[in-house]
Amino acid sequence: MTDKPIINIQLLRAFAALAVLFYHFSIQYQLIVPVHNNFFFELFNWIGYAGVDFFFVISGYIMWVTTHRRTTNKPVWNFVYKRLCRIYLGYWPYFLLAVLIITCYPQLRSPSMNLWGSFWLTELNTNQLLIQVAWTLQFELYFYTLFTLLLLFPEKLKLPAVWLAVIIITVYQIFIYSSKTNSSSVGLLQNFLLSPYCLQFFAGCLLAKYLSRHQFPWKLGLMAFVLLMGFAVYYQSSMMQQSLIDGALIIPRVLIFGTAACLLLACFVELEKRGTILMRRTALILGGSSYSIYLSHTLAIALIYVTGLQNWIQTQTTQPFVWLGLLMALTMLQYLGEGGCPLSPQTAHIQSSYFCGA
Repeated sequence: MTDKPIINIQLLRAFAALAVLFYHFSIQYQLIVPVHNNFFFELFNWIGYAGVDFFFVISGYIMWVTTHRRTTNKPVWNFVYKRLCRIYLGYWPYFLLAVLIITCYPQLRSPSMNLWGSFWLTELNTNQLLIQVAWTLQFELYFYTLFTLLLLFPEKLKLPAVWLAVIIITVYQIFIYSSKTNSSSVGLLQNFLLSPYCLQFFAGCLLAKYLSRHQFPWKLGLMAFVLLMGFAVYYQSSMMQQSLIDGALIIPRVLIFGTAACLLLACFVELEKRGTILMRRTALILGGSSYSIYLSHTLAIALIYVTGLQNWIQTQTTQPFVWLGLLMALTMLQYLGEGGCPLSPQTAHIQSSYFCGA
């Protein structure tokens, strides 16, 4: 067991956080420019939100490799304490900042907002969260709960327990899909307790187990990742003509981007096992800041909107890409050198609210 940082995974966290940031700014570009002709923002409009799927897979992987040999209750409760601190102490400063923003700009506040539920991350209705991207933190807390229970199992039963969880979730999702059930009574199970997103977390666990004993053909894996992401863009833009971020399309989203995340994570881990560290300094700086970048960038977008800067970019300049690029850079640069709280998250549409998640 090792608790040292895995540098290539930090780089992957950075890529995932930036993808989510680029996705939300791509929405801003769509609002500012009636005719969408920018390849960069068009690309991230189709794949940027998948950074969340990568986070979920990474989370499962990290949970497994850092705890798989723990056999006593003391490390289990240390695990719980550290993970709760990591989530809440990283989240609460941005929650308080968001409270300050809606106090100064009450037009940003939703009438249905649940402040206490947002503070403790217990409000499961995303539209009622103060920072709506925090819905992914709720899943992280749930994953930590599941993994805490897993740590209480004897070592030889942990892997079968993971497979059993995968089977239960898969069978349940097949049942829901085949029966076309859409009642509110299954909402909590369907959308949270037995959500397809849980499969991404367990996929990370199973990937960690596999990579601990086997080599991974990273060149083939990288080719498969590129092809799969290309297919994801084509599938959404030409076949579906809509984004998989739509909640009704969660299953293809989980399958496509969860598989892509496993492939790229396996490549990064295998390269590090072979002694290849990718962009060490960038990985440590941006990877360590990824949690802050993820939580803060929608607050920055809210301020861009409410202060009139978005309207100024739309009406007073012929180069909106340049200005949005500068704002993205400033959002990232303010966290350089912060040092490393691991990211857990996801994101969503900014059409109905500027505090939102995917």
